[in-house]
Amino acid sequence: MRTSKKLILTAACIGTLGFAGLSRVVFAKQPQSFVAITRQDHNGIQVAEASDGDGEKNDDAEEQKEAAKLQPLAKITAEQAQQTVEASVGGKVKSVKLENEDGNVVYAVEIGQQNVKVDAGNGKIIYAENANQQDEKNEGNCPKSSIQVKETNDDK
Repeated sequence: MRTSKKLILTAACIGTLGFAGLSRVVFAKQPQSFVAITRQDHNGIQVAEASDGDGEKNDDAEEQKEAAKLQPLAKITAEQAQQTVEASVGGKVKSVKLENEDGNVVYAVEIGQQNVKVDAGNGKIIYAENANQQDEKNEGNCPKSSIQVKETNDDK
């Protein structure tokens, strides 16, 4: 009887260690590859920018800076925008970002297969579109938000 208990305990320990090792492999964060892309600035000088491999520059830091500048203008919080969209559309929100969208201060809320724009001034949904059917031409037709700012676009 003692031998069978030892075997069972040994198997349980090995199984637990194996499961822990497997979970580390499964949940390991994938390394991001960064690629340098070059473009010409307004003076014709070649400028190298970091890219996360999708052909666009890695502008997360710029987006965070812009959101920080816009935050004092917003009359509602990201949580309020999230609650509004979840109540209206139904489902769970994937992301909420404060943005300057063509001079309009809005929360860009991604939920399911939709991208929803919420007015950062009054909390009303002003525009919604399917994520797989985003069209730059239609964005110009969306209603204005209650908070207007000068558009800052460094890519032009």
